[in-house]
Amino acid sequence: MRTIALPWETWRAIIVALCTRGLPYMLDHANSLERQLDQHPPGQTVVSLYLTDDVYLRSFNWARVGLGLPLSAEE
Repeated sequence: MRTIALPWETWRAIIVALCTRGLPYMLDHANSLERQLDQHPPGQTVVSLYLTDDVYLRSFNWARVGLGLPLSAEE
C-alpha cells in the first residue's frame, strides 16, 4: 500500500475525474477513495489516503495526469 497526501479538494477532483471516465474499475477505485475520504472533514488541509497498488497504478496516476497535477519524483 502507498500513502498519498493531497489537499481534500484535490482528492475530490480525482474522484470526480475517475467517475467522469466511467470505466468499471475506475468507478470501483473512486468508491474506494470516497469511502476513505469520508473519514476526513472537508476543512482538513492535507489528507493522507492509503492506496492499494492497483488503485495507485491504474486510477491515481491516470487521474493526476488527466488533472494536470505534477507527479513527484517518489511516484
